[in-house]
Formats: sequence, C-alpha cells, structure tokens
Amino acid sequence: MSGGEVAVNPVSACIVRIERMANGFEVEITDPAIVKANQSSKDKWRDPNISYAFKTVREVVAFLSRNLEKALPVDDYTSSFDKAADEESDS
Repeated sequence: MSGGEVAVNPVSACIVRIERMANGFEVEITDPAIVKANQSSKDKWRDPNISYAFKTVREVVAFLSRNLEKALPVDDYTSSFDKAADEESDS
C-alpha cells in the first residue's frame, strides 16, 4: 500500500439496518461484492449499501434469513491478523 491509500476491511464495512416506515420496513444491507470491487477497481465508486422495502415483519425476517450471511460475512480477529501478516510478508 502506498502513501495516501486507506485500506478498508470489506467485512468491517458491512452493515444491516432496519428502519420502520409509515407503510412497512426498509432494510439496508451492504453488498460485500461491491465493497470489494470498489477497493480493487479504479472505476467509478459504487455505493455498496442497497435498500429494500417490505410491508411485513415476516417479509423482513424471510429476506434476512436468505441474505444475512452474505451481507455480514464472518471475519474474526485471527483471520484478520493472518491476512495482515500475509500482506506484510508480501511487501
């Protein structure tokens, strides 16, 4: 990494947000694929946070059941340290 660049861990940048609206719910999730593409591409930056609207709690729960693991990938302290150590040894 050269001076002036900021490294962002795609996993720590991922969020899931649920907001109650007048007629239902809004669920905002981060697409880790877009986060990764933003980091590795010199192309135009894309907002990785995507919003979805649902009328019922049941719809929100069903959506999260299908997408939560993708939206919030696992990355623990050990794997983060291992990645950092690998990057440092490659320098």
